[in-house]
Amino acid sequence: MLLPILCFGQEQLSISSFDKTPDKWLLLKQSRQYISDNDSLNEHLVDLVKAFSVDSVLPSKSQRHRVAEAGWIISIFGYKWKALSMTKQKFVGTERDGIRVPSWPPHFTEYDVNFNLIPHTRKYIDFLWPGYVQKCEKNRFKRIKNLDEPPCIYPKTLENIDKYRLHCEITPPLDYVFMLNSKFYPCHRPNSSKEHHNIGTDHATFGMYGAFVADYNHTGGPELHPYEWIWWYDTHPDRLQEKMQTWFLGFMKEGSNRFRGWYPKKRPQVGQISVPFIFNLQNDTLNITLEHLVHDTFIPDAIVKLESVPSNASTLNFSTRHYAFQDNGLEKKVIVFQTSNPISGESMKTWFSDLNWDKENNLLTGYLNLGVSVANLYNAKLSFE
Repeated sequence: MLLPILCFGQEQLSISSFDKTPDKWLLLKQSRQYISDNDSLNEHLVDLVKAFSVDSVLPSKSQRHRVAEAGWIISIFGYKWKALSMTKQKFVGTERDGIRVPSWPPHFTEYDVNFNLIPHTRKYIDFLWPGYVQKCEKNRFKRIKNLDEPPCIYPKTLENIDKYRLHCEITPPLDYVFMLNSKFYPCHRPNSSKEHHNIGTDHATFGMYGAFVADYNHTGGPELHPYEWIWWYDTHPDRLQEKMQTWFLGFMKEGSNRFRGWYPKKRPQVGQISVPFIFNLQNDTLNITLEHLVHDTFIPDAIVKLESVPSNASTLNFSTRHYAFQDNGLEKKVIVFQTSNPISGESMKTWFSDLNWDKENNLLTGYLNLGVSVANLYNAKLSFE
């Protein structure tokens, strides 16, 4: 447990463990070029992030389209989304063919930002496989001609892994589509993942968190729909030589009329994301920069729903904050945390956790946690250097 103490204008942190740094955490020491060149390693790195929302349990087994009366009518014939898990799930994979975004203006209320993520780690291959088992068993509309070929056979290798996609989808809140398109990620054509300044490639690796469903509006394939949390490590081709550890992260509510039974319009988005970092103790200072990108109204009263926030967490109502360590041997080490602008009130909380001092390798690792309570969305860029 970390015990921040106000001391000479600094908050003091206490180390909670002294173990050898796990191999996956050492990926944070690797160059961006090295991570970019290997999808599996990129996915292991992105999987270190932890994210969830407080409303993590789905209240019903299915949802339907809500376009006038048509959605209710077609749902009678099985056109709906059915939960593959009654709790929201996390997934990490690499884009197969670029983020798919709509033209503008959108049709109806559905203007989805779509991903087709391919897993390259056994953890998420095994997570996704039951979704394909049910799809192939039902074989809706008899679209699958050969049940003895991928994706209807278990992928023991990565040879045909591109056939095992997880379709990830959300309609972002309409009022913020243009700002998201500019500041965060592509939301409408002609923008694309390759052209966007935060991504720069059609084959980036992403982490997602949301409802794990089968889409019976089509052939029953597995989806994360809608995803609420999205995050990725910066491997933009123009920034592969940069040394800092940079993450983009977003928290959003479904903006269409779908899923109203799961996502009521007036319910705030309340959740937490924990972002890993590594501090090479050959240096005296770790600089952390949090740049708020796009957000709407903060809801301070709802942050109490986030029971994981410790009592010693601080608000984001600061431009610069300094942290020191109370452990012998770390007296000269400092963390300097800067924000692009203060966020007043109790709607955002931050704290450090799982601080580990690997004395043999002179490394300190841990999580920077952000608790968020907003009406519809919060997006940010977070860097460690």
